[in-house]
Amino acid sequence: MNILFAASEIFPYAKSGGLADVAYSLPQDLRTKTNVYTIMPLYKTIDRFKYEIEYQGKSFDIWLDGTRHQIDIFVQKENQFELFLYNPILCDREGMYYDSFGGFGDNALRFGLFSYAIIEIIFQLNLKIDAIHINDWQTALVALLAKTRYFLTQKIIFTIHNMAYQGVFPKKVMDELELSWAECFKNDRLEYFDNVNFLKAGIFYSDKVTTVSPSYASEIQTPLFGHTLEKILIANNYKLSGILNGLGFDVFDPATDKDIFQKFDAKSYELKQKNKIKLLKELGLKGSEKPLFVFIGRFTEQKGINLIIESLHLIEKLDINFVILGSGEGYYNHIFSNLIGKYANIHITVGFDEAYSRRLYASCDFLVMPSKFEPCGLNQMITMRYGAFPIVAYTGGLKDSVMDFTDTDNYSKKIGLGIVYKEHTIFWYMFAITKAISLYANKSRFEKLAIHNMNVDNSWKRSSKEYLKLYK
Repeated sequence: MNILFAASEIFPYAKSGGLADVAYSLPQDLRTKTNVYTIMPLYKTIDRFKYEIEYQGKSFDIWLDGTRHQIDIFVQKENQFELFLYNPILCDREGMYYDSFGGFGDNALRFGLFSYAIIEIIFQLNLKIDAIHINDWQTALVALLAKTRYFLTQKIIFTIHNMAYQGVFPKKVMDELELSWAECFKNDRLEYFDNVNFLKAGIFYSDKVTTVSPSYASEIQTPLFGHTLEKILIANNYKLSGILNGLGFDVFDPATDKDIFQKFDAKSYELKQKNKIKLLKELGLKGSEKPLFVFIGRFTEQKGINLIIESLHLIEKLDINFVILGSGEGYYNHIFSNLIGKYANIHITVGFDEAYSRRLYASCDFLVMPSKFEPCGLNQMITMRYGAFPIVAYTGGLKDSVMDFTDTDNYSKKIGLGIVYKEHTIFWYMFAITKAISLYANKSRFEKLAIHNMNVDNSWKRSSKEYLKLYK
């Protein structure tokens, strides 16, 4: 069986969030069982020399609305199953989707062109593909084009990583992308409040639709989490399923991680403390005997940033250290930038650094994830892998992957342990923080449960089998 896996970002070449990690680790695991081609844009920010990405000597043209677009085909030298597409409109930007002024005005053309090229590559390279797996709005038009223009026999699997990002554009793109008004611009398909919605089209035209956790698959069929598409999801729920994301254990492994101060594993858990001591010294924080809490993520309302901001004056008074790493919406970036250096026990960095984030995972005792909604989340799994506890809201993939440590005495290796709170209020968030401090005070129990978390199998082993069944 041959699978074509398409995504707008794949680690380590380009990454803005969890999609890139999934688009790397899922195909990697699947390749032990079947053939998987991956395909992504060759953005200008990707170091072709470092990653040995070479031009195949093949190009092809896509004509849209009277304009010729040349697509160049590249491959990774050591893995001919990793394909890249280059076109200046698609790839020659400082960011993938937006810059400091916001989303690029021609994103519909850019990723519409990418969707055309994903299908064309099958014919250009004469690939024997059985199923095409597409991800998020950036590749959603593949499903529409496959059914309305190319009439492919291959089945289409569409994975939604976050319902909040849908790819909504003015309806003039119907002509720019040469889409059929009669076939596609309908209320249950591409039309969306007299605009077009790429994600909506992906849901309608795909043969199977998946989300990244079972709970999120249920939640998005409600007005609270469906982001105005709950009715289209209910109408198509016969093909909807939730498969919990896994973690790339080869990528996130404290025993081999070159970016952390001190490597360790479940059998040498005591070495983790060396990471904490060195990190605190680097950041100018005092008290390695205190519990270390961290937040790593995007500064958006979805991630519960408001709770974090509202609680800082309370965190300041606790005998703990707290480190914040992230960036996102300009409003929140500005707030956090103004708070840098204000608190003796709180260190804030606005931006993102992959190596620094690894040092935080390797050093922390608790990671906070006060998300309003969370399709799956990988941070909680990384935290467990690095011998710490996630503090999470009871939502989406968080409730599928984390059990409150007080809810069981049977610590099987099937699910990780953390602290779970169910109401999105500052009272319950701070209650979870103080519960964590209490757990940390019981050193023997804390270490026993931390080692348990390191042994939990959150790899792709189970989930990739479910995808394989879906492909078949």
